Amino acid sequence: MANRTEAIRLQLQQSPMTAKQLTEKLEVSQPTLSRALKIMESDIVKVGAGPSIHYALKHPHRGFRDAPIYRISETGKIKLLGVLTPVYPQGFVMCQTDGVIHHSDGLPWWLFDMRPQGYLGRAFASAFSSELGISSNPESWQDDDVIRALLSHGHDSVGNLLIGEKAKEHFLAMPSPTPIDRDQHYPQLALSSSLGEIPGSSAGGEQPKFCNFSARGHVLVKFTAHEDNPVSERWRDLLLAEHLALQVLGVDTTIIDLGRQRFLEIPRFDRKHALGRIGIFSLRALEAEFIGKAREPWPSLVKLLADQQHVVPEAVQQAATLWGFGVLIGNTDMHHGNLSFISEKGRPYQLAPAYDMLPMGFAPKSGGERVNTLRPATITDVIDEQCWHQALEMAEEFYRLAQASTQFSASFVPCLEALGKHLADARQRIKRLG
Repeated sequence: MANRTEAIRLQLQQSPMTAKQLTEKLEVSQPTLSRALKIMESDIVKVGAGPSIHYALKHPHRGFRDAPIYRISETGKIKLLGVLTPVYPQGFVMCQTDGVIHHSDGLPWWLFDMRPQGYLGRAFASAFSSELGISSNPESWQDDDVIRALLSHGHDSVGNLLIGEKAKEHFLAMPSPTPIDRDQHYPQLALSSSLGEIPGSSAGGEQPKFCNFSARGHVLVKFTAHEDNPVSERWRDLLLAEHLALQVLGVDTTIIDLGRQRFLEIPRFDRKHALGRIGIFSLRALEAEFIGKAREPWPSLVKLLADQQHVVPEAVQQAATLWGFGVLIGNTDMHHGNLSFISEKGRPYQLAPAYDMLPMGFAPKSGGERVNTLRPATITDVIDEQCWHQALEMAEEFYRLAQASTQFSASFVPCLEALGKHLADARQRIKRLG
């Protein structure tokens, strides 16, 4: 029997298999296979039901054996969701507490956004990579590296999930947050964040930032460098532009100027009250799992997700209008990580509040050169004329707010002039629709 279990083990190391596949490959009877599998049951995970059951072999050499997954409610209550197990030859099996079992070839899609990424992700990796024995560049991490990192230091990740007992215990022992004095602490927090000393959450995006709890609740705080040069000046202007754009979109942000630094407080929509959390999924994660058309723009992908009932129908027009608004104000960075959905009531998901919406066409180039022009907007039929007209109204409101502001630098005046011409050109073409 030992030889037989070893033969089964060798087969399952190649891929999860059904009983029929195993009996055919091993040339044994079903009763013989069942007896061998019974002996191996502590090393096996069953996926599916009936004749379609696949047997997956647990992989004990990937840095962890089993990882409990917890969900934190909007009221701050923690509950076991299931157990994640690494299996051969790669991937994971998630055994939920409700009896549902899922197999994934890689990192489960609903954990994708917890992966440390962007500015804070690099700070996270800088702080913990040596301890974990993994690369200091989180973009090079394998799926197992991500899970190991979250098992050790994932108590404040994006969304409402925790991986492992350590994260659970950290959450249970965590005191309720209290607001800090911004004028006193923000410059030091910005400096510490720049030095990689406070990795914070795994929130994505390249703009320097840190997480905080303010009088208004949990916030993400973007900031500029404490320097007086053309690049820092442009980023100060862009943070103000983001503040005004989000104001048009109904997101209540706050600008704080402290000396030469500008801070932008943005409410975190994955946090509620002091300890509550809300699940979020980026368009990037949803597209990768359910669509597989990474080159398509927001409106096309959200329409496909709505057709499959993964997101609510009203998200289609909302995302299309938001995308049109971005096109019209010169946002050249609308990648799939910059649109997300929230899971307050489960699937279908609702569109999350807007974020990272600003005229990135004016961002400094990597060499420090400032850009004061915009390419003509592409008025494509990927969204309909109603959305274009609505987006134009919003973009013109943004332009009015920007013109009325006294906080932009003199060097941003050419950008506002370029934006005005950009909108005038787009307006003429949009008027011809419908």
